[in-house]
Amino acid sequence: MIGKMIVLERDAYQTFMESQKASKYSRATLVMVGVIYGMMAVIANLQFLSGFDSLFLGFVIAPFLLIALGILMAVVTKFGLTLLLWAGARAFGGPGRMKEVNQIVSISLLPGLLSAPFLIGIDILSLSLILVIIGLFFGIGWMYLICVRIIETTQQFSKAKAYLSVLASFVFFTSVYYLILPVPTL
Repeated sequence: MIGKMIVLERDAYQTFMESQKASKYSRATLVMVGVIYGMMAVIANLQFLSGFDSLFLGFVIAPFLLIALGILMAVVTKFGLTLLLWAGARAFGGPGRMKEVNQIVSISLLPGLLSAPFLIGIDILSLSLILVIIGLFFGIGWMYLICVRIIETTQQFSKAKAYLSVLASFVFFTSVYYLILPVPTL
């Protein structure tokens, strides 16, 4: 079912919402995404971790903490995206239904894994910069399309209204992100 949702099948979203195990699948997806975020952070910091005096600390405790922080990052991301999509839906006259949006929004985090190497700061020079940038934009675009399906399903919006609602949510996020980004000095 989640595979069908990832490839944007409309009916899969409604089937997921009606499933008795939807919340379990959602939590499992969230934990999986968090563990992958954490593992990417471990990979990005291997040189630092190998410099610890204690092997137990460098290769057990610190990676465990990074994975736990990856899970926390996934939870915070899910919470923020739920609020953004809920606010966008309400702004366009939808009923909101935050519980339903929250239950299904974990699925939209999966394509975000394509942009994770860029976002967690893996050494881009060792990877092909163009592939990382393509992954970033492809992941965000795919996430956008999944969010549109989520809003169509949970709010019963038309396609156009769902696209505009999610676009407004993404533009708002981008504007807030731009405002809190540190200004580079010349």
